[in-house]
Amino acid sequence: MIMKRPVQCASPAAVVVGSKGWRDATVRSILRAEDLLRQTHADQLHSSARYRSHSVGTFTSRFPQLTAYSVNSSVDKERNESDSEKQKEFRPKSIGSMLTSGIISGPFPLPVLRDQSAVVSTGMAGEYMRGVREVEGRLRRQAGRVTQEGTRVEHQRERLEKLLRSLRRALLVNQQSVDCRKFRPATTETLWDGADDLLHSERRGLNVLKQELESMLKKILTQQQVLAESSKQLLDCAFERSIVTELLPQHGSLSAGVKTYPSPLSLKPDPTGPFTPECKQALDSSSTVLRQSQQLRENISQVMSDVIRKQTDMHHSASEALLKKITETINLEQHLTLSSAATRQAIYRKQRQMQCAGYSLGRAMGPVCSADLFCRERLSRPMTQLYGRHSSSGLPESDLLTQGSTMLRKHLESSGKEIAKLQVTHQQLEDDKYGKRAAASVDSAVIRLRGRLVRPQSVRPATS
Repeated sequence: MIMKRPVQCASPAAVVVGSKGWRDATVRSILRAEDLLRQTHADQLHSSARYRSHSVGTFTSRFPQLTAYSVNSSVDKERNESDSEKQKEFRPKSIGSMLTSGIISGPFPLPVLRDQSAVVSTGMAGEYMRGVREVEGRLRRQAGRVTQEGTRVEHQRERLEKLLRSLRRALLVNQQSVDCRKFRPATTETLWDGADDLLHSERRGLNVLKQELESMLKKILTQQQVLAESSKQLLDCAFERSIVTELLPQHGSLSAGVKTYPSPLSLKPDPTGPFTPECKQALDSSSTVLRQSQQLRENISQVMSDVIRKQTDMHHSASEALLKKITETINLEQHLTLSSAATRQAIYRKQRQMQCAGYSLGRAMGPVCSADLFCRERLSRPMTQLYGRHSSSGLPESDLLTQGSTMLRKHLESSGKEIAKLQVTHQQLEDDKYGKRAAASVDSAVIRLRGRLVRPQSVRPATS
């Protein structure tokens, strides 16, 4: 085996005759040759260093003017190499550098380069597939959460539509209540009262609540569309990511010596990596949509609770007003019944008095034919004729009979007028009592209608 000896520089002549530029050019050529020799013979660094130190020392002693140049160049080169090594140390390594650092480590590749390259490529593909599968799992889990949120929103929409149907039915019942109250007697019972005010107020309040629920229904339908689009975007990204996982091994591990990726979700989005910007944008947008949907459901639950409470209050207020009106009507009807009975009793009493007065008038006037008079009833009976002979003043019998007949006639006339007035009053009382009874019956039917058709829902707590 032939041993290579280091090249030694010949010692220059003692007397310097050549020019400085000529010598410097020669020395620089010699130093450049030494650098090339060190790069070529990497396994003989010590001898090269010794050779370089010996040669540099020789040149330094012979040519002191080149010391600064050689030392500065070597120091600058070492500093540049150390800075480059530090930058490489703190610089993130690429996938190829991390996987190929263990293969090409010597001055030239080994004979098994093809096999090792295939193993490295398989490991890189496997690690990429595993990273993609993790990203796909995250996307599908997020899509599952979006689907669950869509189901909750759907249930919320069903409850909202049910409450909206209840409000519309309450509006119809309110209109039916107003229409039914028009069947009361039109003479005295159709005047505007407090129950009509509360029914009108209930209708206005129900219309406001219905408009509010309809606007909420539009928002929840829009939110359902947004959730569907977000779920579709997540599933599309997951399907696009799942295309590369067809050859992913179900068992076993990667080849030895191949470094694994960190979690793809902890890295920045990379268009060529497992976690692409499209996947990050889909995850971020879905998270925003989920927060918005949860906030919307909470707002809708609060609005529904307020609507149910207001509807219940308005329904109870109108029903209580109708009940109070029925109570007042029945109370007045009872008083009318008592007054009507008293009036009827007065009519019967007056009629009996008129019968007595008529009988008295007939007795005072006597029989129709004078032939039917008794002797004691005649004004020309013997006793009266004898009295007229002795006294100048006549007997007062005829004057008393005339005055009594006149008084009886006046009494009969006044009693007839009173009976007529009593009969008119009694008829008015009866009519008023009939109207009150009919009004109470109509209001009772309205209350039964409202209780049968309108059943306000109970306030439920908001579900997450």
